[in-house]
Amino acid sequence: MEEKKSYLQKMAEGLEQLDAKVSELKAKAAKAGEDAKVEIDKRVSELTAKQQEAREKLQELKEAGAEKWESLKGRAEKAKDNLEEAVTKILGKFKK
Repeated sequence: MEEKKSYLQKMAEGLEQLDAKVSELKAKAAKAGEDAKVEIDKRVSELTAKQQEAREKLQELKEAGAEKWESLKGRAEKAKDNLEEAVTKILGKFKK
């Protein structure tokens, strides 16, 4: 039980950190030229979908019983990793 609670907290904190990075990207869009703004806004829309998916997986994990915990844990981790990879890639592209 404690492992589950600790894992859920770690996952939620990771998503919060990624949310902050998405906010950073939105701030860059506000300051960017028109062409860059359009591109960043498009990428932010993609990230928003990935954020939603990761949050849904986390919620499923919170509600899961012991029998589904391991399979859902892998899916939630994958969704968070996909979001993190996308955020890192996009931030790297627009680091200027």
